[in-house]
Amino acid sequence: MKRMLNSAIISALILTMATTSLFAAELPQGKWQLDGYNFKLKIAYPIDKSKITLNINEDGKLGGRSGCNVYGGNYGFENQALKISDVFSTMMACDEMTMQFERTFYQTLAAATEFSETDAKLTLTDSKTLSFLRFKKVEEPQSPHKCE
Repeated sequence: MKRMLNSAIISALILTMATTSLFAAELPQGKWQLDGYNFKLKIAYPIDKSKITLNINEDGKLGGRSGCNVYGGNYGFENQALKISDVFSTMMACDEMTMQFERTFYQTLAAATEFSETDAKLTLTDSKTLSFLRFKKVEEPQSPHKCE
């Protein structure tokens, strides 16, 4: 009986620690560049000539370049799900294909509820449509140290 009670307590502690780590999840801060995507509409946009970025700050803010415009927004977690809100952008006009990409990019970003980071790649996923945005980590050059 005592052994079963100890096992139950240990199991409860393990479950509590696992749940705590889910709540402690944070988006990895830094600079990212769009490396791939999958949109619900299955429309292909060339991204090789566009520098589409995502900058994640520790203060719950994110932003970057979306092809033609600059965008920003807020992020946090609600009920263990990623929540990106208040997405806004500048309103410069570009060709229709770029504008359509940007609209879909913003929709996918705002609908993202999950994220994963593996091999210096960050993927933001809309769990309902399985649309995703995948970014690669941008390595910033080391600043030279002054020696005196």
